[in-house]
Amino acid sequence: MFERRAYMLDVSRDRVPTQETLEWLVEVLAELGFNELQLYVEHAFAYSGHREVWEGASPLTTAELRGLDGVCQARGIDLVGNMNCFGHMERWLAHERYRGLAECPDGAPALFGSGTMRPGCLAPTAQNAAFGVALARELGGAVRSSRIHIGGDEPFELGEGVSAPDVAARGREAVYIEHLTRIIEPLVGDGYQVMFWADQFRRDSSLLDRIPDGAVPVVWNYEAPSEGGWEAMLPPDLLDRLALPEDPHLGFQSHARLFIEAGMPFWVAPGTGSWNTFIGRNLNAAANIADAAAIGAAHESPGLLLTDWGDNGHFQPLPVSLPSMVRAGAAATGEPVDDDALVAERIDEVLGCERGVGALIDRLGRIGEELGMVSPNSSPIFTPLFASGIPGFGEPDPEGFARGMETLAEANERFSRTISGPRGAVIAAEMKSVCRFAELGLRRLGAKHGLGIEAPEAGEIKEAAQAQRAAWLLSSRHGGLDDSISKLN
Repeated sequence: MFERRAYMLDVSRDRVPTQETLEWLVEVLAELGFNELQLYVEHAFAYSGHREVWEGASPLTTAELRGLDGVCQARGIDLVGNMNCFGHMERWLAHERYRGLAECPDGAPALFGSGTMRPGCLAPTAQNAAFGVALARELGGAVRSSRIHIGGDEPFELGEGVSAPDVAARGREAVYIEHLTRIIEPLVGDGYQVMFWADQFRRDSSLLDRIPDGAVPVVWNYEAPSEGGWEAMLPPDLLDRLALPEDPHLGFQSHARLFIEAGMPFWVAPGTGSWNTFIGRNLNAAANIADAAAIGAAHESPGLLLTDWGDNGHFQPLPVSLPSMVRAGAAATGEPVDDDALVAERIDEVLGCERGVGALIDRLGRIGEELGMVSPNSSPIFTPLFASGIPGFGEPDPEGFARGMETLAEANERFSRTISGPRGAVIAAEMKSVCRFAELGLRRLGAKHGLGIEAPEAGEIKEAAQAQRAAWLLSSRHGGLDDSISKLN
């Protein structure tokens, strides 16, 4: 059993749940054996003095977090603040007031293809470190926990702008850890245990000795172990900017290798696999979670953190993540559930609904994976409806395509009726909406690859977007909704 069994929900990629939904989530987590909830906020927390950043996002307030903290405490769950103050600061740097804090104020080379991406990384300066510490103190002060997660992952532009001379002289890794230390040490001095993403510690073992005391590295990886190959489909410069190990296909064994060899403690962080998918990526997620639990347990990791991201507009509702939440909760408590029927039964129990709903949700999350294509960090039925993201590699299997269309037709019929349970109407509407998007994505994929089906018309996508708006507002706040819908291609 892991001492800390945590679940992290991204509330910064447009979808901020209502307070009622968050309280329901706490109940579900408690039922599934979790003892920690982290909310990843970026710009979706109402920081004092920074209204222009969060205005219009329907952010979480200090009062709301304190109220939720009380609900968590009553169920034996710690509420922990999770943020970023290095990379992933696009929503801050989009405003003129903050643009001067950026590593690349005018943008940096895009991760995919040509062009420029908007500024997202803060320059590694003492001023910016103090800025990050102030944000962390305010977020941390809204809850009881003595731990906080400051992010620190994927500083893609580091060395491309303001810090270029320093990086050229001392190396990117040295500049990175120095800035991270500037943020961590004052918070440790405040009495916090400071968690950070460890993706920048996958290649250079010399950095490990420079991790400050009181800091907790969290090793994340969202792909299941495999025989390899998917990394070869990505451009070499992208692999470098992601700081991936040479053998990422081995899973947590490779991503945590340096910590394992050094005998240093670390958390493991698998993913629900729900983002960039509409309806899940459950075969990969199940194997990814099992891998994280096995490596973590073998090396006495104190915590397992199941991450639930919202890349590209957070189209997926919470029920899509339930199969992974069941599997991760069981694995973290030392009693993994390998029987899909038991996973489905557990979903039905936590939803308080009739038998069969959980099995359908889990089966929906396999459609994209049964097409015989390779899609790292995404589903081949998601990317056809978006202008960004990693496309599926290979040709779709016609039989898998036909099965997927049949499953979606079944789901459309099933979720056209309210399911039983206290949130039955909400869950039915959310699942019907997201299954409609999955159908449109599958059809566009099939048309592109000549599988004898017509691509969806623009009017169909607009109708699906309207249904998504209605379903979204049943469980989530309005802020971010327009931005999410605008990402559709």
